[in-house]
Amino acid sequence: MSLQDIVVLIHNGEYGRAISTLEQEASDESRPALERMEYYKWLAECNIRLEENQEAGNWYLQSIRLVLSQKLDGRSKAKLALPLCEKALECYKQGGDSADVLVAARLKQYLLGLSK
Repeated sequence: MSLQDIVVLIHNGEYGRAISTLEQEASDESRPALERMEYYKWLAECNIRLEENQEAGNWYLQSIRLVLSQKLDGRSKAKLALPLCEKALECYKQGGDSADVLVAARLKQYLLGLSK
């Protein structure tokens, strides 16, 4: 299923079907990293719409892990990962536990350090 088809599912409020398809597509290790990162971000958005904030935060962290595993300089990694980290932190504050908030906050500090 194409990303456009998945977006249609999301637009129609079929988040469960979209999540199932996105998880399947995101698990394909042969896909380029940036494409998988897009799938992770869409997974996070679907979970936000289902008010599964902790799960959404987990998907944002998965995106960050993918960014950090790339062969990029520190600033480039920080530029890609900081907005994702902000979203993860926000999700965890709304629906995670204090340990999740702490992990995201520490990761944000690390990324800020990379951006210098």
